[in-house]
Amino acid sequence: MNTAFEILGRWHPAMVHFPVALILAAGAAEILYAVRREQRFGEAARFMIAAAAWIGVPAAAAGFAAAAGEMFTEELAATLAIHRIAGVVTPVLAFVAHGLCEGTRRSGQVWEQMLYRGFLLLAVAIVLVAAYHGGKLVHGL
Repeated sequence: MNTAFEILGRWHPAMVHFPVALILAAGAAEILYAVRREQRFGEAARFMIAAAAWIGVPAAAAGFAAAAGEMFTEELAATLAIHRIAGVVTPVLAFVAHGLCEGTRRSGQVWEQMLYRGFLLLAVAIVLVAAYHGGKLVHGL
């Protein structure tokens, strides 16, 4: 009989692709906002980074459930460690970016906007690291 933890683990591949895509799209939208100064791109980035942060939490939890009880070679264990760290850091960065985004929308402070964009681009970079190492786990080295 499958436990709820095992069932959650099986959903990790399906759950994780959406927040990854949202973070990448938020980064692209924010770049468009910076270049074109069209508010719709800024609002799209704001929505997507918030959604990615919240959806990333259960996706990361499902990842821990998926790996529980699995045996990994030494090389794959190192890959899993990187994937796990990046997978936990990504929603944290998304929440920080979202909070800074909300702050900069209210205050209009340039330093806060630059900090937000920095955290957003860092989230983009870290989610790509997580995705790359997740792919290595699934498809091999």
